[in-house]
Amino acid sequence: MDLYEKGDYVGEFRDTWCVQAAMQTAMNIMDTSADRTQATQSKLFSLARSLAPAPDGAAEPEGWASAMTQLGYGGYEVRTAPSIRAAMQLAAKQIRLTSRPVGLLVWRGAHAWVVSGFTATADPRASATFVVTGLYVEDVWYPRISTIWGSSNPPDTLVAATDLWIYYLPWKRPRGSYPEKNGLYVLVVPVG
Repeated sequence: MDLYEKGDYVGEFRDTWCVQAAMQTAMNIMDTSADRTQATQSKLFSLARSLAPAPDGAAEPEGWASAMTQLGYGGYEVRTAPSIRAAMQLAAKQIRLTSRPVGLLVWRGAHAWVVSGFTATADPRASATFVVTGLYVEDVWYPRISTIWGSSNPPDTLVAATDLWIYYLPWKRPRGSYPEKNGLYVLVVPVG
């Protein structure tokens, strides 16, 4: 299952706007037309940051979830998982149940990706024993190259489950206190 359509992707206009670019990309996936303007991303930055500012000048994932809900894209919540496998299963299940994209906080929580789809051994709606074999992701850093993480993935890249650990690591931020997230895999998931 993959919700992404060509043209949905929008990269971050500023290097602290990954949450807002991910929100905008997710909104484009859910909308019938795509808005890829800097003006919209700037408004999303202000909204998400007003709801949950981060100590580094960006916005926390809670701002992403609250803003998506406020903007009428259905309920979104920040969730954590104890393992990468549990996080992938949660992402696939929520995409399948809601037909809405999921957010991943990659790079130890320093960056946001959109998950628009997945591949699995069974339908998450029909089976509790499915295994996720890959996630379709939109890395809003693309086409930039990170000095730490390397080249970013183009929109709608299928990242194999066996390779996801390269990017998707447990939360560990150098600034701020996050006892509810530290050492866990953080997601922004559609609910309801």
